[in-house]
Amino acid sequence: MNNVWVKMAEFLGRLNGESVSRESYVRTPEYEKSLEKWKEKEQEWEKLLEIFPTEQKEKLEEIKECQEDFASAQELRAYIQGYVDCIQVMYHMGVLKESKGLKWAEKADD
Repeated sequence: MNNVWVKMAEFLGRLNGESVSRESYVRTPEYEKSLEKWKEKEQEWEKLLEIFPTEQKEKLEEIKECQEDFASAQELRAYIQGYVDCIQVMYHMGVLKESKGLKWAEKADD
C-alpha cells in the first residue's frame, strides 16, 4: 500500500473519531432510523442473553463485539475512501497537481 494513503488513513481516522457533536457531522435519516432500531433491538438482545448459560452468553457477546468491530472498520474505510475519491476527483479536474514524490494509487504500480 502506498505510504501516502496509509498516513492519510491515520490522519482521517483521528479526524473521524473526533467530536460527533460538531455542526458539520453528517447524520443521515437512514442513520437515525437505523440507530433508533438498534436501540430497540439492543434491549431485546440483553433480555435474550439472560436465558443462556454463562459460557454461551460469553460466546454470543464475543460474536457481537466482533461484528461491531467489523462494522466500525467498514465505516472508517468508507469515510477514508470518500476523502480519497474527493481528492482524486479534484486531481482529475485539474484542481490538484501531482508532486514529484507522490504517485496516485492507480499509478503506484508503474
